[in-house]
Amino acid sequence: MGIWPFTRSAASRDAEAVLSAVTAASRNPSLYGAGRAPDTLEGRFEMLTVFASLALVRFQNEAGAKPLAQDFTDKLFRLIDSGLREAAVGDTTVPKRMHKLAGDFYGRLNAYSAALMAEDRPALAAAIVRNIGVSETFAAELAEIAAATAARQKPQNVAALAEADSWVAA
Repeated sequence: MGIWPFTRSAASRDAEAVLSAVTAASRNPSLYGAGRAPDTLEGRFEMLTVFASLALVRFQNEAGAKPLAQDFTDKLFRLIDSGLREAAVGDTTVPKRMHKLAGDFYGRLNAYSAALMAEDRPALAAAIVRNIGVSETFAAELAEIAAATAARQKPQNVAALAEADSWVAA
């Protein structure tokens, strides 16, 4: 037992594990490069948003997953904040950038989740083109990856989202 007498909640531990799997999936090298997402801070944010949206859609469809979804979202935004600071974005600029990124994230989440819930791959691809600015070819490929991942995760227990094989490889 450490100095601190309290333990982290199960939701917090699970959220951390799911975020780790989401981050790994979003950093798959095959998602980046010519004709794909740019390997920049912005490109990584966009890929993280696509995969985080998949996790949040899955949490929405699970009774009792609200605490897990909240912990996941909190940890996701701390990760993004940390990434900005590591990229040498000035401390005085980080809150302003985080506010904009949060708005961007929730706008994308709404667009992606609506298309995923409707199983409308063309709408998902169109949202990806509009939001990320990638080619229609890559957007269609990413929409297929996202739809296949959502289909794989749908029957699984949410705990399985922490496992790498719950995420379709690009």
